[in-house]
Amino acid sequence: MSETVTKQHPRIAVVDPPEPRVREDPAEPPVDPTPIIERLAVAAVEVLNGHRSIRQLQKWLAPHTYIALAQRAGLASRCGKRTSLPARVISSRTCFPRPAVCEAAIVVWDVNRPRACTIRMEMHRGRWRANALDVI
Repeated sequence: MSETVTKQHPRIAVVDPPEPRVREDPAEPPVDPTPIIERLAVAAVEVLNGHRSIRQLQKWLAPHTYIALAQRAGLASRCGKRTSLPARVISSRTCFPRPAVCEAAIVVWDVNRPRACTIRMEMHRGRWRANALDVI
């Protein structure tokens, strides 16, 4: 039996795009990041003092920020680990230059001196993530 093949244009099925996993509802503002920022600043100071592992901050930092803090913590560890009291936040100021961006300046008390910390947080896949972090 012979089969005849006719050349026709294949039918194109219209498929709706998949639903996003995380929906950002414009009616709901993002969660206030101030407590997250304060804990992140204390944790960054503890990493630089050698009291905390940098891996504990991996989910809260952007990759380039994580690498920069890890390199700085490596330099600090080679200079010698010093004993200190737990760091604590003295004051913090936050501002929102855009709806999903938060910039903060935090003063953290470390051993016998205050340290300044600046953090820029941005929404990434529905949660806050630090894109810039600097400890002076």
